Amino acid sequence: MRKIARKQPGKKVNDPYLVSQNLPDPTVCPSCNLLYHNKRWLKNDELANMVSLVAYKYKCPACRKIDDHYVMGVVNVSGNFFLNHKGDILNLIKNTEAKEILWNPLDRIMSLKNVKDMIVIETTSENLAIAIGKALKRAYKGNLEIKFSDNNKFVRVNWQRD
Repeated sequence: MRKIARKQPGKKVNDPYLVSQNLPDPTVCPSCNLLYHNKRWLKNDELANMVSLVAYKYKCPACRKIDDHYVMGVVNVSGNFFLNHKGDILNLIKNTEAKEILWNPLDRIMSLKNVKDMIVIETTSENLAIAIGKALKRAYKGNLEIKFSDNNKFVRVNWQRD
């Protein structure tokens, strides 16, 4: 069974780490080598390396969130099925992150922790946490629950299968 709790429309909660002013073009993140070009962060190592000597240096929002441990999504994965297929599930999680990074390089896994009989994944964005939960549901069925915070830009995703 799948449950999704949605926020009420009207009040928009913004990501405090997204820069409202325009950064100089080009700007390179000194931590992860992302390139800020045309008001967007891009993963283009070749171009970033070419312009790195003249580019403005500024940490991207994802690196700043990781440094400050500002979690925007938490995924809890549990159940007997998880314990019996841990390797496959971890591969699916890593592959989902790699796929999401192609669309938005600011979507990253901050940490992946083993806690008792489950894993807890912390992400830099709501979208990545939801994508991981949906990928688990699509691949392995089970129960998926997605809960959005009313006051903050935060989501908690629970996936469980016995």
